[in-house]
Amino acid sequence: MVSAEFQQYVGDNLQRFAGEIIRLASQPSVSARKEGIEECATLVETMLREIGATTKVLRMDGVAPLVYGEVKSSRSSKTLLFYNHYDVQPEEPLELWKSPPFKPEIRDGRIYGRGVSDDKGELVSRLKLVEAYMKTSGGPPCNVKFCFEGEEETGSVHLEEYVSKNSDLFKADAVVWEFGTVDLQDRPKVILGVKGMIYVEFVLKMLSQDAHSSYAAALPSAPWRLVRLLNMLKDTNERILVPGWYDGVETLAEDELSVLEGMPFDGEEFRKAYGAKEFLGGMNSDMAKKALVQRPTGNIAGIWAGYTGPGSKTVLPKEVHAKMDFRLVPHQDPADLWAKMRKYLDDNGFGDVEMQLESMEPAARTSYKDPFAQSAIKAAAKVYGTEPVVELGSPGTGPLYLFTRRYKMPSVDIGVSSEESAIHAPNENLRLDLLQKGILWIAETMELFAAS
Repeated sequence: MVSAEFQQYVGDNLQRFAGEIIRLASQPSVSARKEGIEECATLVETMLREIGATTKVLRMDGVAPLVYGEVKSSRSSKTLLFYNHYDVQPEEPLELWKSPPFKPEIRDGRIYGRGVSDDKGELVSRLKLVEAYMKTSGGPPCNVKFCFEGEEETGSVHLEEYVSKNSDLFKADAVVWEFGTVDLQDRPKVILGVKGMIYVEFVLKMLSQDAHSSYAAALPSAPWRLVRLLNMLKDTNERILVPGWYDGVETLAEDELSVLEGMPFDGEEFRKAYGAKEFLGGMNSDMAKKALVQRPTGNIAGIWAGYTGPGSKTVLPKEVHAKMDFRLVPHQDPADLWAKMRKYLDDNGFGDVEMQLESMEPAARTSYKDPFAQSAIKAAAKVYGTEPVVELGSPGTGPLYLFTRRYKMPSVDIGVSSEESAIHAPNENLRLDLLQKGILWIAETMELFAAS
């Protein structure tokens, strides 16, 4: 149980904690542009040392540093790993921000700025959690390790290599993942996994140069050929047509299905928020909720070729590009699916289409019955005074598998943000009341974990 002294310390220092988030978020660290990454990694290491952590900065040539930290406990031999990232999304479109994205400010009980929620606010909340323990009881209830990477927003391409080369550093008994939230009714959400993903760019070049469109009567069209390829990947029922794509995909067990059915989901509000007239394929709200957790996807993220400016330009493009992300569920092997997709294209006459791999990650999920998951669920109910929402998995993706598969450790996604934090969008924000409650939530989870 979290002590009264701990709770008092967090409450008394909340404004200072907010200032530390502003301090970190004021340092740009846009991994897509490789902007400010080194400077931010240095600042993160400094902030780790300030709370009494021993640190190590792992490096590879041309790669964002991975900042590692550790704090020992005298109360338990168990170890909890915090994974977070210090890189952020690009800030555009700038014109929609009400204040400069890298000059964070507090307005109406919220901090506004790029990264104040995703993921610098979450990162700082973990640091201040440990600081509060150091100041009030001499140390945390269990050993703590920190893994802070700088490439999450670009696919965590080098995280596996970092972990493989330093496997002993990241051994732990459980992991608190990067992000946590409350829903629109302020109910805490315990999220137990993520979908996997294959992100691919298809490139098709059919001419040595753009041609006059009148020559389309005799010369081949790269865009039309790619359209036919894309149409071949999915049927009208949204099922991916690559042979073997669904091999190994398991239906949810009866108890898991019960948990999913009990998860609140306002389908109509969700649909209206995006201006959709109906759900995909005419699904109802219950079907949409299940699909977000358990359905593989094949999404076209972007297509470009030829002329797209104002007015007309009669051109036959020499090449065409399309980016796609394929979300995966547990037991789908992305490397195996990549090979199957390549074979499918080859077998159907599209061997000339280049497949450029952007990123590849399998899905990961922890059972809601795992003791660590139950600790997070019980802690949420205690801190928030209401039963939490238990989500079997997020529709999003992250490199969680590196820890759950390699070290066989359970994971929970709990933290200090809200569904209205506008992550990846202009006016990203973090509520100060949730910063306080989220820190207490993680602390109560740690206490239960250490004592279990």
